[in-house]
Amino acid sequence: MTDESLSPEEFNGELRAWVRQVTGKADGGAGVAMARSTFYRRTSGSKLMPLDELIRVVGGAVPRTLDPAHRGEWIRKNTGIWQAKWWKAYAWRGEDTAVPVPVLDPATTAAPVPATGSRLTFPRARVAALGGLTTEQPTIPLIEALGRWLENSESNLFFLTGPSGSGKTVETREWTASREQVRYVSLRDGAVDYIALVDEDRSPIVIDDFDLISSSAEEHGVTRPDLSELRSAFGRGGRFVVISKRNLQTERDELAEQLRSPARLEDLGVESAMVVRVEPISPVEVRALGKERGGDDRLRNLAAEMERGGGFFPATPMVLKQLYASLEEGAPAPRTQWDGYTVHLKHVCGQPWDRKSSRIPSRVRFQTYRDIAWDLFTGMDEPTSQEQDLIPVPRVSEWLFANLQRDLDITRQRDFLTYEWIADLLDHSEVFGVTGRTKDSAESAEFAHETFYQYFVAESIRDRLRDGHGMALDGARFADMHMGPLVMTFLKAGFQPGDLDAVARLSVRESLSWMDRLICLYLTEERVDYGGLLDQAPERYWDELEFVLEAFRSLFLRKAAMFQLILRGRVPVDGYLEILDREEDPGAVARERDVLGWGTDITDALVHRLHHPVLTPAIPITAYRLGQMGDITCLSHLEGLTDLPPAHQDVVRSAIHRIKERHEHQHPD
Repeated sequence: MTDESLSPEEFNGELRAWVRQVTGKADGGAGVAMARSTFYRRTSGSKLMPLDELIRVVGGAVPRTLDPAHRGEWIRKNTGIWQAKWWKAYAWRGEDTAVPVPVLDPATTAAPVPATGSRLTFPRARVAALGGLTTEQPTIPLIEALGRWLENSESNLFFLTGPSGSGKTVETREWTASREQVRYVSLRDGAVDYIALVDEDRSPIVIDDFDLISSSAEEHGVTRPDLSELRSAFGRGGRFVVISKRNLQTERDELAEQLRSPARLEDLGVESAMVVRVEPISPVEVRALGKERGGDDRLRNLAAEMERGGGFFPATPMVLKQLYASLEEGAPAPRTQWDGYTVHLKHVCGQPWDRKSSRIPSRVRFQTYRDIAWDLFTGMDEPTSQEQDLIPVPRVSEWLFANLQRDLDITRQRDFLTYEWIADLLDHSEVFGVTGRTKDSAESAEFAHETFYQYFVAESIRDRLRDGHGMALDGARFADMHMGPLVMTFLKAGFQPGDLDAVARLSVRESLSWMDRLICLYLTEERVDYGGLLDQAPERYWDELEFVLEAFRSLFLRKAAMFQLILRGRVPVDGYLEILDREEDPGAVARERDVLGWGTDITDALVHRLHHPVLTPAIPITAYRLGQMGDITCLSHLEGLTDLPPAHQDVVRSAIHRIKERHEHQHPD
């Protein structure tokens, strides 16, 4: 074997031998990287494991006797070595080589061949143009966009953004390897002298990991690079492809502002910049992949969940492959969105994602995210000083160190007081990271996706209620809280059998605050003893609920409070129907479907509510929901509602009409 070529078989043999030599085991560190059977399957024959899995193996193989201060350096060095070998094996094009790059050809017309046991690959990355690139389609392949930029000698900047695992690095590295004049550097390998990189021939340079947080000189270790660092290199004629994970649609940091301003780009020496974003994989693509694999039910169900939820976490190849891999390894299929998010987030918190290592234990990272979400939910100390969904980095640091100090193994480390723990936390931004989106100059952070925040809020609420404790919410702030139905979807799905018994017992506690009682009664409204729970609520609860009803900023909380007041005869049902008509958007309807249909068919769930004696005052609301979500099987139940007032009878007739129309559209024959 020579340095110039390395076949996949040779790569796998070297990797197995190296793992055995370093760890004395065959799986890269039991329980850290992957199961032994998985490791052997991934390294058998001419198969080439995905690059992200290779990084997991290398990170899992770190010697346990190595000083913690040197583990990061060891992982970075060996990850670089094995990534270089991986690319050599990938470039080796034998006839039997299994190519690990995702390909999906929609033009294939042959009958699908069952392939559920083959490697799961997703479509190549596609990008949407945010600036400087004209396309006839909403998206084009990333490789095509890079090629068009390379041919445009007037442009000296191609800025590529997208979430972790979306294919930015893998596909850009592949593109770089196929073009001799293009070079690749990563800020993860150390500081870079951009001016020294520029050759006289203006050879393009790819700069990866541009978001890397660095510099211990800055308070809290939060420093985010921006294009001013390339000013001199642009002046010398440099051409750069810059790869970032920052969301340019939501973030307001220096880099984002530079890219939004043509005048500022010109001042920095940027010419004809192209700015693109990698788009997530769509449910249509996931469903098509399932058909291509011979009718893969797991992919079909995943696509249906993505469509139904409307707020699924970022659908990147890395995320979807991780969920799918957990099923292949024998883990139970996610029964609910709660299950899917739990699998995914615990994996993220415990793995060195995106070519990075972390010294923060997974339990500490998970608990810190949960504490931060609860802090945001309850309003923090000064709710008016920050945007609603942002939290100051110093506050993040407080939560992180509070959790680190509970672990004696961590606090006894020699460099505990000098290691940049906050930079470690924020540098892994797949779930939570830095933003500049603030009204003042303070650095703040936010969850990468709203559903992550809602999951951790539900985690906190669930544990408190399950243990028989109230949430101790501040009544003065409760009306301003931004709680959505997805929190309740997660809550209901996260409860185990018997958990709601504890919630029911808590709901009748005399000393319970009205905020806690509102949530407890909402969660238990499907129970047969719900009438008794309502009757045991003190009169002052109904007075307080009626007093704050119009103050709720959250549409979901306002509807929950109004629904209970309707059941007690405190307010008419017509106000709720007006909200359904005027204020609910399709996203809100989808969330209500999740909550109302949790654990069963939505039509069956609504029909059950229609005949629930305690919910009789809300029959017009249930009829309206059946019109939105029910199928043809509920018509007889609606047609039996003949003793309602004329206005409510119109609601029933409208619901019947909508159901018939929907059925005829879905079943034209």
